[in-house]
Amino acid sequence: MVHAQEVVLSEDGIGIEGENSTKTAPVDEAIAGSVIFLQPDYKPHRFFTFTFQNDVFLNRDFGYTNGAGFTFGKGPFLSFDGNVNPLVDRLSRNLYIRTMPDKVHGIANMLFQRMQTPEDLTISTPQLDDFPYVGLLALQTTLYAYDRNQSDQFSSYLGMVGPAALAEETQTFVHSIIGSEEPQGWDTQIDNELVFKLEAVRVKKLYRNYYSDNLGIDLVGIGHLGLGTISSEALVGLAVRWGSNLEFSHATFSLQPDRQVNSLTLSPSNNFFTFVGVQGGYFANDIMIDGNTFRDSQSIPLRHEYNQVTAGVVFKHGKLSYVAQVTEANSRSTINSERLQYGAFSVTWNLK
Repeated sequence: MVHAQEVVLSEDGIGIEGENSTKTAPVDEAIAGSVIFLQPDYKPHRFFTFTFQNDVFLNRDFGYTNGAGFTFGKGPFLSFDGNVNPLVDRLSRNLYIRTMPDKVHGIANMLFQRMQTPEDLTISTPQLDDFPYVGLLALQTTLYAYDRNQSDQFSSYLGMVGPAALAEETQTFVHSIIGSEEPQGWDTQIDNELVFKLEAVRVKKLYRNYYSDNLGIDLVGIGHLGLGTISSEALVGLAVRWGSNLEFSHATFSLQPDRQVNSLTLSPSNNFFTFVGVQGGYFANDIMIDGNTFRDSQSIPLRHEYNQVTAGVVFKHGKLSYVAQVTEANSRSTINSERLQYGAFSVTWNLK
């Protein structure tokens, strides 16, 4: 059984309860000695992450073709109180992720844009047998609660699809830089619409063998539930990781780690891990395939069954941490069988 103990956080971190104490909090003995917990609660780390995804990394340029995002993260801290803005604090106060005992916490806000195009970018009329033009611009807010063995992540998304997502302008600009053909069909994209989604993810260590001070291997299970007009899905996955300082790098782990704050950034030394993972499940809806939710627009039949394979490397050097990965997934529509492929890269800067 895990017991809680009272510790005191002083300006130097964890101290002894006494006259000069600044804050007390119940803490799981299993995490009290960790490098993560030793970060002072009164001044958490702050992070900035830039993410770029594109299928041209794999010599393609259609389907899910491009994504980019900017993330600001904060953590670790013992309590969400005082560490999140008043709106998030009010909306999330009764959520399960804020009432879980003996956890370390964090928060990340990501502004991202994603886009999808048909295979032939030179056609200006709707291509009824191919992916519709879709742009998505959204803000994702993720709350984290984790210990040595498990991480819970709860995200909310709010954004826009349609011309307001500015995907046409972004793709035209990027293609002009890299010398690709100018897309001609963005006038056929789906209409402007406000979109949302709620998402819960659990990452749990099923096996671990940290066989030296610096190296180890673990197996993590991933459960994922999403509900909203962006998409609704239920997924399960497994990932094998090998590398250094794996103890807490599962805190923000997913099979799209480029979309997360890189938790290796918290490590006081340079570290790395490699991973390979699989994920599968069922999609009930996906606005990138189904088109607008509340009005008619171009769409194609959704393939409800989903499977994905992802591999990559995550590493830290100095104040910067990096993710490089490749992902392959089944076609999102029943009109074709060609698997989707894209590469991704992200860099996280520890601002503290």
